[in-house]
Amino acid sequence: MFYTAASGYAIRALTYLAMQPKDKDRALVREIAEVAELPQHFLGKVLQDLARAGVLKSWKGPGGGFSLARPAKEITLYHIADALGETQQLNRCAVGFAECSDAKPCTLHDQWKGVRQHLTDYLQRTTLQQLAQAVQRKRALLAESD
Repeated sequence: MFYTAASGYAIRALTYLAMQPKDKDRALVREIAEVAELPQHFLGKVLQDLARAGVLKSWKGPGGGFSLARPAKEITLYHIADALGETQQLNRCAVGFAECSDAKPCTLHDQWKGVRQHLTDYLQRTTLQQLAQAVQRKRALLAESD
């Protein structure tokens, strides 16, 4: 399905970047991995994939790092999944047939079609800005309960 380790890491890392102050223009992989509690080596590969797809900007060498390529309100979960090649899975047959369509449906086609559309809609309308705001609200609630 959609939610792989790579997409989970990407969402956590990009949410971190979306929460950075305006005056901070980039973050190192090491910093992101440490704060988001992610394995640095694998995260670095995921971030490079996102940079190649245009979701992130990257700089090499001293002073290098990563930043969002556009405002967080313009980057959706669908952009992230698509950059990692995971949106293709949304169009696959739910039971694994090579051909599955409205004209030649599998046994789950009608049910899966609605789920697939609902998931695609959710991914296309949920932005990094919304995720960053949700994380900030959650942190505030946790701080209140301490």
